[in-house]
Amino acid sequence: MTTPRTPARELFKELARTRSVDDIVDQLRQAVLTGRVPDGERLPSERELAEAFGVSRATVREAIRVLEAAGIVRVRLGAHGGAFAATPGPDVVGLALSSLLTLAPATGKELAEFRYTFEQDNAELAARNITAEQREQLAELLAAARAARHWKDLERADFAVHELLAVASGNSVRLAISRGIHDAVLRVFERTEPQPSSASTLREDTVAVASAVLDGDPAAAQLAMRVHMSRWVEDPSALPRRTSGTTES
Repeated sequence: MTTPRTPARELFKELARTRSVDDIVDQLRQAVLTGRVPDGERLPSERELAEAFGVSRATVREAIRVLEAAGIVRVRLGAHGGAFAATPGPDVVGLALSSLLTLAPATGKELAEFRYTFEQDNAELAARNITAEQREQLAELLAAARAARHWKDLERADFAVHELLAVASGNSVRLAISRGIHDAVLRVFERTEPQPSSASTLREDTVAVASAVLDGDPAAAQLAMRVHMSRWVEDPSALPRRTSGTTES
């Protein structure tokens, strides 16, 4: 037997006639994030919400669309559909950050300064917290980095290592930030050309970081990442995308 839902009039308060959509969004958001409407539970119907807030159903519908875009509710169609509470995950937060960095582009210097310590800490935490499954994935990426012949393959392996270390850190905030800045970093790389020695340097750095994490050595992992990221801090275009060509042996 399921517990009856709390009536909308008890969950929410009627609005003043100004800023009604914003206020509905805020009240519904708080209800989900504080657990008053638990994750996965269906929100009151449009009619119930409209009556509780003292607004039209069209206004409620607009607020639901805003919350759906933010990942705070999921809308399902059909006889058993409706708006359901959803706890935002790293992908949603990462998408929001990525959108922000797209609309207000960060410079290569700004990204490098942020990532310098951020990526070091990810590597250190990953060496402490990596799971058996994640170790297997990292070992595969290490092999891919060693075997890469084309720049794009090496770059892909390097970025995959960075993303996996964020996952292996065990920190959902770090994972969200990592996913959010990934596109911004790629945009910087696409605008520049590598130095002749970049390929062999990138391979060496990627191998050093991955190996230290697999060895379970937090200090070595942090140091290897510090060396890797220092190259970008000194020259943000040192390790960007190249359209063709082979890596150096």
